[in-house]
Amino acid sequence: MTLSSDDLVRLAAASRLLTSPLDAPDPVAWLLRAGAAVRDLVGGAAVVLQVDAGTVPFVSEDADDVVDGLLSMVDLVLTEGVRFTDPVTDLWNQLRREQDLTTFSWDLNRQMVEAHGVSIGQGYLIDQLRRQGYHDFVGMMGRSPRGESMIWVLQQSHGAFPFGERTAALLGALTPSFRAGLDTLARLGAHRAALDAVTEPLAAFGPDGRELYRNPALVHTLADDPEAATIGRRLAQLGIHGARQAPGPASLPPAEATVRTARGTYTLRPTVLPPGLFGAEAVLLVTVVAPAVPALPSPESVRERHGLTRREAEVALLLADGLSNADLAERLFVSPHTARHHVENVLAKLELSSRAAVAARLLCVVG
Repeated sequence: MTLSSDDLVRLAAASRLLTSPLDAPDPVAWLLRAGAAVRDLVGGAAVVLQVDAGTVPFVSEDADDVVDGLLSMVDLVLTEGVRFTDPVTDLWNQLRREQDLTTFSWDLNRQMVEAHGVSIGQGYLIDQLRRQGYHDFVGMMGRSPRGESMIWVLQQSHGAFPFGERTAALLGALTPSFRAGLDTLARLGAHRAALDAVTEPLAAFGPDGRELYRNPALVHTLADDPEAATIGRRLAQLGIHGARQAPGPASLPPAEATVRTARGTYTLRPTVLPPGLFGAEAVLLVTVVAPAVPALPSPESVRERHGLTRREAEVALLLADGLSNADLAERLFVSPHTARHHVENVLAKLELSSRAAVAARLLCVVG
C-alpha cells in the first residue's frame, strides 16, 4: 500500500491518539478522539465506538441514530462483549472471536456469516445501518480485562472508502496502538487521579519501556523549555533502560540522570513501583526536578545591555519565555511576517543562531 505524505500524517496522528488514553478525561472521551482520527484516516463518513467501560456500550458524535438503533438491540453486556438480540450479529461475533480477528469490514462479515448459510441481510444491525443511509463499514477491535472495545467507521456508499479493499489492512497497522492504549487504561486508568495530584513532574513507563503517562506538572514544565525535546529523549532512554532489566523494571538499580538545556540542569530520578500499586505489573516512575529559573531582566535592562530597540527587547523576552513566531504575532498584534522579522533582528543583534539560546544570553549564562 502506497501512502501519501498527508496519509502518513493522519496515520501518525491516529496512532498517537490511540496510544494516549490518559491524555483524555475518561475512556469514552479518549475513544471519541481516537475514533475521529481513524475515521479521517480511512475517509469515512461517521464513526461509532463500542466501549468496554460504562453503562452505555455505544457512543458516537456523528451517528446518533445508529447508536440508538444499536442500543435497542442490546440484550446483555458480558465480559466477552456485547450480546445482541440479533442472531446474525451474534454469529459474526462468535466467528470473529474464534478466528481472533482484529479488523473487519462489511464484505468480510458477509462472507463469514454466509459461509454458515446465513444471509447478512437478515441481520437487524445491517438493517439499522441501511435505514440510516450507511451501506459499508470497516472497523478494528481490542480487548482488555474489562471486555471488548471497537471502532466502527461507516460509509454511505458501498465501496466508497478511498483505500477500497485495503482499508481493513490499513486499520491493521493501527491495531497494536489500539491494544497498547487499552493496556495503558488497564494498568493506570484507575490511578490517573493520584498521578495527576502529584505536584512533582513525572512520567510513567511500563515493563516494555513504553511511556504510559505524563502528569500535568511535567507537561507544564516541558512547555516552558524550548529544548523540551532533549528532556523527552532522555526520559525515553530511561524508560527503555528500565525495560531491559531482568525480569523487568522491578530490578532497576537506584540511579539518576541529568539533562542540561539553556534553562539549566534537570535531574531525572527513576523509581520503581512494585506490582499492585499502579496495576498488575511493576511501573517505572521518573520524576523530573527542574532547574530554578532566575527571573529575566526588565525590558529596559535588556535594551540597554544588548543594544536593542524597545520592541526588540520585548521580543527577546518573549522568545526567552519560549513563544513561537505565531504566539509572538498574536501577543504583539502584528502579522506573522513582522514577527519573524523581529525575531531575525533580535537573533542577529544577540549574535545567536538559535532562539533556544536567547534565555541563556539574557541571563548571561553564555557569551
